[in-house]
Amino acid sequence: MKLPRPEELNSERFLNEAFDAKHNAVLTKEARLRRNVYLALFLVGFLCIFVTAGYHRMTLCILSLFLSTVSLVVVSKYDTQLFFLRILRLREEANKAQDED
Repeated sequence: MKLPRPEELNSERFLNEAFDAKHNAVLTKEARLRRNVYLALFLVGFLCIFVTAGYHRMTLCILSLFLSTVSLVVVSKYDTQLFFLRILRLREEANKAQDED
């Protein structure tokens, strides 16, 4: 099994695969899964802020705030990627509908 190499969001390979309809669907599914995982981490971190503040644990409260902040930044990254992939898919569908008319 060949593991994918970590790379930039807007790498050449990503952009080439994003314009392909078959790969676009796979990339959308993967981005949606990653976004949901980081969104769950954000919600857990946000909940932990109040729990740890209630127990007067300042260090854990600050760590929970850091977890929430980092998770929210990563969620916005994958949300932007999903928006880009959806726009590409909608443009392709519009072009197909226009060609049929």
